[in-house]
Amino acid sequence: MRILLFVLLTVVSSMASIEIIETPNAVSAEWNGETLWTYHHDPAEGKPYFHPLVSTDGTVFTDLRPKDHPWHRAVWFSWKFINGVNYWEENRETRQSQGATIITKVVRKVADNNEVQFRLAIDYSPSWNDEIVLKELRSLSVLPPDTDGTYRIQWSSTFTAQDHDVELNRTPLPHEEGGKPYGGYAGYSVRMTGEMTKGAFISSAGLRGNATHHQPAEWILFNAPEKGGILFMDHPSNPNQPTKWYTSPGMGYFSPSVIHDGPMVIKAGESLTLKYSLVVFPGKADAAMAAAEWNRWTKTKAVILTGANNHNWKKTTPVLEAVLEESGRFDVDVVTDPEKLTPAFLADYDVLLSNWNAFGKNKPASWSEELKKAYVDFVRNGGGHVAVHAGSSSFYDWEDYQKICLATWKGGTGHKKPHEFEVRIAKPDHPAVRGLENFTTTDELWFKPFVQPGVTVLAESFSQYTGNWEPAALAGEFGKGRCFTLLLGHDDWFINNSDGFKKLLVRGTAWTAGE
Repeated sequence: MRILLFVLLTVVSSMASIEIIETPNAVSAEWNGETLWTYHHDPAEGKPYFHPLVSTDGTVFTDLRPKDHPWHRAVWFSWKFINGVNYWEENRETRQSQGATIITKVVRKVADNNEVQFRLAIDYSPSWNDEIVLKELRSLSVLPPDTDGTYRIQWSSTFTAQDHDVELNRTPLPHEEGGKPYGGYAGYSVRMTGEMTKGAFISSAGLRGNATHHQPAEWILFNAPEKGGILFMDHPSNPNQPTKWYTSPGMGYFSPSVIHDGPMVIKAGESLTLKYSLVVFPGKADAAMAAAEWNRWTKTKAVILTGANNHNWKKTTPVLEAVLEESGRFDVDVVTDPEKLTPAFLADYDVLLSNWNAFGKNKPASWSEELKKAYVDFVRNGGGHVAVHAGSSSFYDWEDYQKICLATWKGGTGHKKPHEFEVRIAKPDHPAVRGLENFTTTDELWFKPFVQPGVTVLAESFSQYTGNWEPAALAGEFGKGRCFTLLLGHDDWFINNSDGFKKLLVRGTAWTAGE
């Protein structure tokens, strides 16, 4: 079991040579006394960027403001056109674009293991003194080098249109009206030095060099002429999959262009979330290494919250973890002190699974108001939430928590001794259970749980005590987030010996993550 504890951890030997240096408008990492990366976020410069980006074996990849395109900022993000206004090119003298990219807030944190986390609020305006048309919340994590010297940058942004619809567009493609030979670019980009033009590109589709240009791929791997490589990965949850890439080996540039084939509109008040990852290798990397990184990164990231429960969480938690991990669809962590969670920590996950409660004589540490807000915001903004058995039996005076948990033990809720009973699929057309069959299990059958209004009962069991079909699995939504509650799972033996329970857990959890 991979348990994460919010305590001071012993730093492994590979971390001994990394040092994080903070200045007011930038953070750098030094490796053996040399700069490994720097992230710049000076409001006076507008768009944040990484430069330099260097492998642990000393290869410098990036170029900042090259003469041919002085608005290229090494590793950076920029839309091309927002509502027809150009945010990409900049005046060569003033270094300002027509549209304004305005950094309004930066929060930085250096973890005990030297992972550096950034959260930025960014506004987009047609000019520096005009209305805000688009807002961005950006989360970045730069992980320290592993024992092989490889390090990773994980990037996620949510863009929200304000009072009016927002159209995101790019330079037209050659076959379109007003098209250009170089049309199609926009978004998260890497611009490298002249020396890197001698390197090699390969895509997940097996294409190489110029053949990767305008072609769809999950990822593109670049290997420098001598040593070092960058893997650029486009998350499958991003729109227009598989994304077509804009690659220019002769310029040392590559980018997954989410709007390559045409404009995209974000309706007023609605949001678009994009996720990307960069992996910086020492030495040469190959397609097998890239594919392994892709598989590791794109698995749904779930965290089980436990450490307190009026049931035997020490036995049920490893079983729940194993069920999810063995499905091949999840990468699961376990937290036994959830009262210490932070917004930055939650941002690294797709799904929270509660095997925790504060029921009865069980008295875990209290949650701060800040944590409660972060928990609710995680789900409201699109995160998945799963509660298993009594994992919803907490915080009865916290309305939003009760809504997220869908159903809980309350008032006249009860159960008899565990016994064998049938679980039937009540909503066979719901995507969380479509194709699943009725099954027989031995477990604890709750009757009369308190169910929130508007919740869908996915599976149910007949109670001889009440004479009614009682809910066993439920689905609902909270804001943009999906919620799934499984009232079965009283102990580890019942879970281990029920294939039906396992299938429900896997499918329900996957559904909350957007599948």
